[in-house]
Amino acid sequence: MPKFLEAVKLSNKVSKALKFFNFEATSFPGKVVQKFYPNFLTECSEYIGHPRFAITGTNGKTTTSGILSEILDKKGLKIINNKLGANMPNGVVTAIAKSLYGGDNNVRKMDGAVLECDEAYFSTVSNKFVFDYILITNLFRDQLDRYGEMDIARRKIIKGIELNPDIKIILNADDPSLSEITEKLNYNDDKFIYFGFENIEYINYEKTSNSPKETISCPKCNENILYTKRFYAQLGAWYCRCGNKRKTPDVKANAIVYPDKTILNVTYKNEKFEFKVNLSGLYNAYNALGAIAAALVSGVEQNIIEEALNSYSPVFGRHQKVKLNNGGVMTIHLIKNPVGASEVLRGLKNLKNSRMVIAINDNYADGRDVSWLWDADFESLSDFSNVIYTTGIRSYDMSLRLKYANVNPILIETFDSTDKVTIGIEAAIEELNENENLVVLTTYTGLLEINKNINKLIKKYGAN
Repeated sequence: MPKFLEAVKLSNKVSKALKFFNFEATSFPGKVVQKFYPNFLTECSEYIGHPRFAITGTNGKTTTSGILSEILDKKGLKIINNKLGANMPNGVVTAIAKSLYGGDNNVRKMDGAVLECDEAYFSTVSNKFVFDYILITNLFRDQLDRYGEMDIARRKIIKGIELNPDIKIILNADDPSLSEITEKLNYNDDKFIYFGFENIEYINYEKTSNSPKETISCPKCNENILYTKRFYAQLGAWYCRCGNKRKTPDVKANAIVYPDKTILNVTYKNEKFEFKVNLSGLYNAYNALGAIAAALVSGVEQNIIEEALNSYSPVFGRHQKVKLNNGGVMTIHLIKNPVGASEVLRGLKNLKNSRMVIAINDNYADGRDVSWLWDADFESLSDFSNVIYTTGIRSYDMSLRLKYANVNPILIETFDSTDKVTIGIEAAIEELNENENLVVLTTYTGLLEINKNINKLIKKYGAN
């Protein structure tokens, strides 16, 4: 106990020091803790109750874990959650140590955990920390220079699951790339819980998805997967001629997607529920359905889930809104791979009275390879009738991509390549007309830089 307490105190001191100098304190404290006390992740279990959820996959981890944490919080549980999305082992340790800190002479106990885990590092965490559930959102091509193709990430997730033999596995039934996890693990059916959509209806929302579809081979016969319905990317009602097909979801839903919300009609164990999700886009409907499925299978009541969905606020950069003093609104979206970017752009296709900033960095956490820009559906901006500002280290690459997407070159304004993306955002805000909105699309390190300076931006440009 004494050394564990010292590790928790050390994390708190490092976090305070970093914040004093206006640095992010989401991962480095965890790095210091693990150097000081390598057994931290193993021994922290003594202070953390159940349920314990791991959330992994390519897209939607932060939003899914945020919604699920909100639900468990409304149930009255004290939950550990790395809510800002620092999901590698150092970020996980930082979040745990912060939550366990109860003062210089105390380690406080928590009732459970919802930990977002990077798919490439899930096995590193699960090797030391025992989870009750893992929820896997989806698998898309993402940062190929770091992850490699999807089968590499899939193998790493499988390895992490095998290290937690009693874990229950919550899977997106609509993603055929996850079916191989079921096949490779060869567990009894009661180990798996599936969620998915039966039908999607769109109201004043772009009906057609141009997200790139991965070519997925059937894990049983290696033939290409076919579809009776495809919702976006490779997600949908899939099947193979050999007889392999999408599992019938345990938690299934019909969705009505509006520009600013989604209505979910959910069925679980022959009971029907209706939930409203105050987030835009089908991709966020999937995130919400995954969180709802996790809550239902862990015994949370409908009214608590409903209350949590009504009060949930988007995590920074996930459709977060900031009111501006010109009367308009700045909305911030994280983009990091072709499918995620295409689905965000899908929701912006008919945008009016708005300008746009696209900030592209190629730091390690963003992925060094920015060729994914050419697979994302920036063609949906070809009719955009206002200025698009590009900034970030790869601002010129982004401007070139927009020109090839048939965006009017007169409307493209490129800032010098810099990772200080708030310089570009400030310049864009300065040029906004009255009641004009600003949409910001940014990669991960750009998002961190905006988050670091958001209070300054709000003080300077925010509405009173």
